[in-house]
Amino acid sequence: MSNARLSYRWVLTGPLVALALFAAGPVSPARAQQTGSPRIALDGYCPVCIIEARKWEKGSPDHKAMYDGQTYYFPNDTIKQKFLATPAKYVPALGGDCVVCYAKLGKRVAGATDHAARYDNRLFLFPSDKERQAFLKDSPAFADVDLALKGDCAVCLDHHKKRVAGKAEFTEIYKGLRYLFPSAAIQAEFRKDPAKYAAAAAKADGRSAENTDRGAAPTRSQTQLGNEGDRGAQRDLLIVTGKTACAGCEHGVTPIQSPDELGLAVNLSDGKVVVVEQAHKLYPGVYDNRFAGQQVRVSGHVLKQEGRFTWIEPTELTVVK
Repeated sequence: MSNARLSYRWVLTGPLVALALFAAGPVSPARAQQTGSPRIALDGYCPVCIIEARKWEKGSPDHKAMYDGQTYYFPNDTIKQKFLATPAKYVPALGGDCVVCYAKLGKRVAGATDHAARYDNRLFLFPSDKERQAFLKDSPAFADVDLALKGDCAVCLDHHKKRVAGKAEFTEIYKGLRYLFPSAAIQAEFRKDPAKYAAAAAKADGRSAENTDRGAAPTRSQTQLGNEGDRGAQRDLLIVTGKTACAGCEHGVTPIQSPDELGLAVNLSDGKVVVVEQAHKLYPGVYDNRFAGQQVRVSGHVLKQEGRFTWIEPTELTVVK
């Protein structure tokens, strides 16, 4: 009998975060421990089998393909060709790095196949069960942290200086980040010089261009709560999910920019509170219904942090259905 022990990977099966148990092969070293170039992705497991057949099946070096700097193995050439037709559909999110670490710390930390989850038909890897559990608890808050420009076209932004929404069917992965385009022709244009367009997207997103590389830490955290008084300086970007409340009524605090307003608060699960500036003007529907405790996802730049309260200038606010 083999000495290899069996591992079991919990995999999310849909957008409602239903869980299913996947039996896998022998435990292999985490991808973070791999050395050499090019890297063997997913410890040699076939990405198409994971997504399409929902099983962990080892590929073979005889059937391999490289995409976004990593080498993927497949059981046969038919499955390999299926991967090559739409590779972005099968590769793990953020190139196999941890989306929770990227969202909370702004760092690219390699995930491991021993700690995997599946959500919205995408594969996510984490360095430990701690990060995986954080993802399972609030998957929508982390699922799109690898989406550049919130899905807008990087080529259109660079060429025409305007935001044009991309489409999921025209997706390209570059250094683990997802780039969407409105057409195949514009996607092909991106492939000619991805570094150029990625740099433009990073600047527009307020990211450090260097932070597109694995292991590189940004000069400022994307999600760390901070106190930035200089409005001209680059400020911390906070992305959170929580329930709405009245800032003045429930917490006795008001917005910095409109202190005469009671304000919109977002109560987080850890007891912290985010006050959304100008919510009465920018999101009147959510503001008027703030007492209802709606679940929302909000992103914005930190203006001030005091105790458990953080004031942000919002960039986006959406109601989570």
